[in-house]
Amino acid sequence: MSCLDDDIFQPNVIVIAIFGNTNKVLEQDIQDNTLIPILKELGRPPDKVLIPTEGNSSIYIQDWAEALHIKSQTFHSDWIKNGRIAQIIRDDRMAKECTHALVFLSQKSTRLEKMAEKMCKKGKVVFTLSHDQILTQLEVLESIKMASKPKQTGSKPKQMALKPKQTGSKPDHTLSKGKENLLWKDQKKAKY
Repeated sequence: MSCLDDDIFQPNVIVIAIFGNTNKVLEQDIQDNTLIPILKELGRPPDKVLIPTEGNSSIYIQDWAEALHIKSQTFHSDWIKNGRIAQIIRDDRMAKECTHALVFLSQKSTRLEKMAEKMCKKGKVVFTLSHDQILTQLEVLESIKMASKPKQTGSKPKQMALKPKQTGSKPDHTLSKGKENLLWKDQKKAKY
């Protein structure tokens, strides 16, 4: 027997990053409606949690991680040095290090929703929590191509569409209007 035939064990590291925050929910609600369903979906606790310094939700998640003996790392935004883009720079650093993400969506801006879609397209496991406390998992689906269309040659990337996967008993989080229309048009083309 050769030692080259043996498979090399590569651990699956789960590093989950938290993006955005909420101050409107209690610690018990975040644990029961967000963190526990994510743990059930992952099958085991994460190896590390990356946490922003803003918001009560960050404090609750850090306390939860410490109670489960999960390593946590806080990321600060340097508002003095970077000004208005400090939060974006911090989020980019966290996105590069994580394998999974929990995104607290905001009513005021779609920046975090777009960032969640971008991370999902890069192959990361992304959970989103809407302002209504609806937890969903985003997943990437290849769009259906028309049968009458000739095969494309070359190295063009395939079109991708996002589909939210419901993780709780509440209704799905809806996609932004543009993504929803793109998915609907692709499905309509495939029927004809």
